[in-house]
Amino acid sequence: MIRNKVLLFIFLCLYLIVWARGWALGPDGEKQDTDQKRWRTGFVVTARGDTVPGMIKVPHFLDVSYDYQRSLTFRDRRGAFSQFGPYDLTSFAYHDDLDTGRPMIMMQSVSSPQGDGLVFMRLYLGGVCRVYGYTETEQKGGSFGPGTDLTRSSLLSSEKKYIQLRGSQFYHLRGIGFKKNMKEFFSECPLIQQRLDDKTYTYDNWQTMVKDYNSGICK
Repeated sequence: MIRNKVLLFIFLCLYLIVWARGWALGPDGEKQDTDQKRWRTGFVVTARGDTVPGMIKVPHFLDVSYDYQRSLTFRDRRGAFSQFGPYDLTSFAYHDDLDTGRPMIMMQSVSSPQGDGLVFMRLYLGGVCRVYGYTETEQKGGSFGPGTDLTRSSLLSSEKKYIQLRGSQFYHLRGIGFKKNMKEFFSECPLIQQRLDDKTYTYDNWQTMVKDYNSGICK
């Protein structure tokens, strides 16, 4: 039991050291993020339609307090920091890697799948039919073993994909029940219904199904 407490203490110390290395006090006494690996080249698009280039702060698994789906930290070319929410921006985008030659990740301000206001969701495919990604984090609790009073918790993050047609409600895009759900979703399109039946479209190639719909195969 004492050994478990020691291990827990060591883990917490290491966590705090790693977390603290990413922060420093700025000239105004406020905490400023100094971990350059957290920043990506990108831009934000304001609610007025202005595009502002700069650096996007991306999430990190040790920083559980930062969720850029609801509050984005942005640094412009002058080095000034700003906080933006989904009501301030229509979208933002950044390169997925420090290598700026790679494709950009696009985040758009849309209504939450849970219906609790606007959030930033990742846009995978655009058009009349769109597919978004939304990451949810939940905390799981547990214990170190029988007969101990120590508990531990872990944060599990998973991205769920949602499909939307002409601004309608979101459908959870998932492997379980894919054929049934998509036949209901594309109920006005006999060709997609047929291709779902003959397994031309499956969960493994949902991108093809969405692209085909957006190309006008149902007209």
